Amino acid sequence: MSKQIVNEDEHIAILNQELQKLDGYQEGMEVIGVPEGCSGSDLSGYSFNGPELTRGLVALAAKEFDEKYEVRVT
Repeated sequence: MSKQIVNEDEHIAILNQELQKLDGYQEGMEVIGVPEGCSGSDLSGYSFNGPELTRGLVALAAKEFDEKYEVRVT
């Protein structure tokens, strides 16, 4: 099965959607691009906001993402 191609901004939005579906999600947990305020190819990486528990849930959300999508730098 081929994966849907998404850009960096869509990647962050989809990760946050997947994150919210997971058991253990708490209000305020989110993936963010860094540096903050940048988008697309200006992003140098990703970080997250929320309690320490967020790190493990982001990993699960990323696994779900990787099964369905591929990121292409724009």
